[in-house]
Amino acid sequence: MVADIESDRVRRWGLTAVLTSAVVTGLTIGMTIPLIALTMTAAGTGAAVVGLNAAMAALGVLVVAPLAPWLIARLGLVETLVLGALASAISLVLFPVFDSVVVWFGLRFGAGLGLALLWVVSETWLGVLATDQSRGRVVGLYSTLWCAGMAGGPLLLQLTTLCGWPPFVVSAALVLLATVPPILGRAAARRRFGDGETHRWSWPLLRKARGMILAGFVAGFVETALFTLLPLYGVAVGLGQAQAVLMLSVFAVGSLALQLPLGWLADRLGLVWVLMGAALTGVAVALALPSAVLAGWPLWPLLFVWGGVVSGFYTLGLTQLGQRFAAVGLAQANVVFIMAYTVGTIGGPPMVGAALDLWAFYGLPLVVVGVYGAFLLSMVPACWRLRRGVG
Repeated sequence: MVADIESDRVRRWGLTAVLTSAVVTGLTIGMTIPLIALTMTAAGTGAAVVGLNAAMAALGVLVVAPLAPWLIARLGLVETLVLGALASAISLVLFPVFDSVVVWFGLRFGAGLGLALLWVVSETWLGVLATDQSRGRVVGLYSTLWCAGMAGGPLLLQLTTLCGWPPFVVSAALVLLATVPPILGRAAARRRFGDGETHRWSWPLLRKARGMILAGFVAGFVETALFTLLPLYGVAVGLGQAQAVLMLSVFAVGSLALQLPLGWLADRLGLVWVLMGAALTGVAVALALPSAVLAGWPLWPLLFVWGGVVSGFYTLGLTQLGQRFAAVGLAQANVVFIMAYTVGTIGGPPMVGAALDLWAFYGLPLVVVGVYGAFLLSMVPACWRLRRGVG
């Protein structure tokens, strides 16, 4: 009995550490994305080059993420997280030292490497600590706190100067601060995570994650495309600039507000059914979007719900990943999930942007419908097995 109480106390402390770290890491990312863009623009760099520089962070994720399970096995969970934080902090501090676009590309790549390690470690640890009874709510809370940090980053940036050393030093300090809760909660990592044998690559094991990996790709594709292009869509269909920006704000509020309710529903109704419901809702809103723009007021509640289910795809996919893999194979599966999400973030904006150029009113909604439709078709076998009580 005493051992159970101690184990539960350690688990709660570990969850607190991961969730606290998520807020700080999200705050850092939300601050550094506009900071680096503004710094490069002030130095006379064109928008296309700024965009390519932003892509270096995604490239850093794709390069280092496959190595994360090996690093976790060799160094330990918390030690790998600290290594990632140091890489990001050093890259950020060096950014204002140099006045070279080429060097800035290298530093952005280094920051992406470090943040990828933070990302993999946090979500792997979260998956191990959460129980099946509350996994959806825990992951929903994690996503909510991450989004809250991302939203607060630009606000924090306004409290510092937008040039020179101060904002980069603050960003680097935040990255390092994100390691403090996990360091204090390292006992939870050691007691709950197990040894390095759980991190060896096992391709048969990963084949079980195909549906969740597709969910990660869909989440990255649609979420990044809509966060990038919704204001442009609003302008293209005749809304004023202020209303077009408000579209993104309402969408973002929905993504922040609905993650915990979606997690609660997943715990109560089952992950697969809620995931299917989110996809169907995404299709319905996309189909209704042109009519809602013409009608006026229905646009805003639709955008709120859309933001929630679009971001909820990542929350629900991550929840199912933790449920399916527990501790064994979780690090590898989480890496592939994150890589699928990252590939989606790279492919989504240009494809949806091209559709928007070709057909302003319907191009964006139709691409979103096609992506969600493909996901729904892929989930038919899983739903059939559930109805028959198999798997």
